[in-house]
Amino acid sequence: MKQQTKLFTRSKCGALLFTACFLFFTSIIRSQTVDSTVHLKNGIAKFNEGNYDVALLEFNKSLEMTPRNAELYYYFGELYLLQNEPKRAMENYNKSIELDSLFSKSYKGRGKLKAKLEDYMGAIDDFSIAIKQNKNFADAYFNRASSYLYLKDYKACIADYTKVIELNKKDFQAFEQRGTAKFQMGDAKGACKDWSKAGELGDFKIYDIIKKNCK
Repeated sequence: MKQQTKLFTRSKCGALLFTACFLFFTSIIRSQTVDSTVHLKNGIAKFNEGNYDVALLEFNKSLEMTPRNAELYYYFGELYLLQNEPKRAMENYNKSIELDSLFSKSYKGRGKLKAKLEDYMGAIDDFSIAIKQNKNFADAYFNRASSYLYLKDYKACIADYTKVIELNKKDFQAFEQRGTAKFQMGDAKGACKDWSKAGELGDFKIYDIIKKNCK
């Protein structure tokens, strides 16, 4: 009976030790995750301010703690795109999508890169995936419309710019570009109306185009 009591005691101590170790390591992981999130948020704030060097430092700190974060790789892609390093940008967008196939921003980012490399059909494919995952992704609609414009698919282009305007009625660039597409289709009246709206929203350079084409 005494031997059984000793075995039980040892077993109980082992279970307590395991629980203590589990809670200890769990607390470390949670702490790292919190710190990683803080660095990520700081990096995004600096990125939006245009302070890219500090943003990169913050993203790297976050990456050390959570190396499988799809959002981080998206921002690395954005940084490299801005720095005109397409190969590294593509690698990071691909890594982000590999980690999270539903992360729509990375498809949008990769689409912008493909458009910059004049792969407009590939860009449209990526923008379409982003839109499928987020029906109100205005930036993806805008960039897909721009690719359609380069390919002279004016009907599809106008549909996408119209969607952008539905989502943000103050997007003067969407009015300007939609006007250009309408003009190319022979709808001068519709084009001039859109260009006038763009000017009303603050796009004053459009008035040179209006003077030339809207008599």
